[in-house]
Amino acid sequence: MKDKQPSQILFITAGTLIILGAFAKLFNIIYAPYIFSIGSGLLIFIQGKNAFESSKAESRQQRLARIGFLTSLLLGLAAYFMFTGSNSWVVMVLIYALSSLFLSFRGN
Repeated sequence: MKDKQPSQILFITAGTLIILGAFAKLFNIIYAPYIFSIGSGLLIFIQGKNAFESSKAESRQQRLARIGFLTSLLLGLAAYFMFTGSNSWVVMVLIYALSSLFLSFRGN
């Protein structure tokens, strides 16, 4: 239980930063891409760690962890689009949200 606690806190922090960054971008706040980037970087780190740690699990769990990591990379791409000024970041966040919703039903 103690081992999962820091990971859960990081996950909640990353999600909060991503939501704050997305809303800040909608209101044209200058620091929005930075806030979003920090949150997406944390989430990519967490998903990568989960994918690496699932190498000892069964193949279904490994596959779900890898898909989770690959879809979290879409948030990094969304952060890049935020910095370039393109509105394509919205599409990347939408794809990430839909794939996360799908994975939440496929997981435990």
